[in-house]
Amino acid sequence: MEEWEDDAAATLERLSGSKMADAYVGTIRILSLTPPTLRRRYQTCTMDLALEAPGLESETLQTEVVLDKRYWPAVGTVLRARISRRKPRMIDADWEALARR
Repeated sequence: MEEWEDDAAATLERLSGSKMADAYVGTIRILSLTPPTLRRRYQTCTMDLALEAPGLESETLQTEVVLDKRYWPAVGTVLRARISRRKPRMIDADWEALARR
């Protein structure tokens, strides 16, 4: 069922002209990140990422993501991601995987 849902989403992205249409399927690897601070459960994390996918030249990206402090990643963490072919600095990472570990 999940593969069908992925195909349907990809078709919708192509039809709507989304920058994520025909995205590379690859990974992001966390190169560096800020530590959690204060006592708030959800916090902004600034991180440097290596974008990796077959056919994609090496790219790095600095981004900010709001994360649950309980599932803070570590340097070296690798997550599945889709990386836009049209705008390679646009990603759709599986951040929810941090909570499933």
